[in-house]
Amino acid sequence: MTGKVLDGNVVDDVSFGAIVQIRDQLLGMQREGKKVYRLESGDPSFKMPEHVAKGIEDAIRRDKTHYTDSTGIPELREAIAHKLREKNNIKTATQENVFVTNGGMNGLYVAFRSLISPGDEVIIPNPMWTEIAEIIKLSGGKPVYIPIERYTNLDDAISHKKVKAVFVNSPHNPTGKVFSMEEITKIVDYAKRENIFVVSDEAYEDVIYDGTNHLSPGSIYEDTISLYSMSKSFAMSGLRLGYVHTNNSKIMERMKKMLRCTINGVNSITQYGAIAALNGPQDVIEEMRKEYQVRRDLIYSGVKDSKYLDPYYPRGAFYLWARLKKYPQGIKDAWGFSKYLLEKTAVGSTPGPVFGPYNEDYIRFAFSANTDDIRQAAELIKNLD
Repeated sequence: MTGKVLDGNVVDDVSFGAIVQIRDQLLGMQREGKKVYRLESGDPSFKMPEHVAKGIEDAIRRDKTHYTDSTGIPELREAIAHKLREKNNIKTATQENVFVTNGGMNGLYVAFRSLISPGDEVIIPNPMWTEIAEIIKLSGGKPVYIPIERYTNLDDAISHKKVKAVFVNSPHNPTGKVFSMEEITKIVDYAKRENIFVVSDEAYEDVIYDGTNHLSPGSIYEDTISLYSMSKSFAMSGLRLGYVHTNNSKIMERMKKMLRCTINGVNSITQYGAIAALNGPQDVIEEMRKEYQVRRDLIYSGVKDSKYLDPYYPRGAFYLWARLKKYPQGIKDAWGFSKYLLEKTAVGSTPGPVFGPYNEDYIRFAFSANTDDIRQAAELIKNLD
């Protein structure tokens, strides 16, 4: 390595992912033969559905292992458009205005990079999955944090003149909040009045509990960029496939360029697996959702009975957001508590400050690990001294 100094790159302002740092520590403990509980990150524990695996195997046998359209193979884009029209009620979805991306994160980057110009502001809820703010910064924009409890009263909360978009994540990471129809409508009404876009991350659209309904903002507001992922609904996280819908012709033009210059097409056989997922049996979604709800109830019960934590009741996604109502002796913040918990119980977690400012007294648990691990981790948290 050389010592040459390179200054002034926007990437320098991006943090090293704290979740990744915690994950690396847990993996190191695993390699040493220790039992650990992977509650630090949201990776579904379920196997990929058999019909998806068969779709991938068939694609290999048919030699579908070469370059594809940079925006996604036509058959997949048509399957996505059909799903958006029928399931999400986005009636404007067509093969031409949907784009296949290398996972949800690539979709978010391509979307924000195609939407915002240097200096533009994007309203995001606080707390929020940290990569959202980082992607906005990488795109030249500025994230404007609004507390999630005030997120449907944006007229009172925002006076900025450079706002280009409001970001919606429902179900929400990290709190598990599912925005109601009334709440989505209020956000959309604000966007209409201000003539700005809505960017809607719906990666957890199928992970909802207690009969809660999911509403896609794109079904009621044309200037919505809607983003989805195959990771959560079909346990395809490692296969990296997401998709984006937009009605705006200029954003469509920019996204085509962005996809060509970044990935130039998603893994070919993964795309055939996604076709099988969208066109095949959907009962696997409900089976996973039911098991996630069992896990939600286990972790919520254990954390609620802990002397240190006061959890937020999640209606969707697979995260439990909890306030630290007191600290063990010698511990002063969420980072210290997360390390203390790891040392005492081998339970992974993510400190609140990772998710935005003013979250020093919060912590997040992911309950996407297998049910036995969630049950054991819940007991360890409950009995933590």
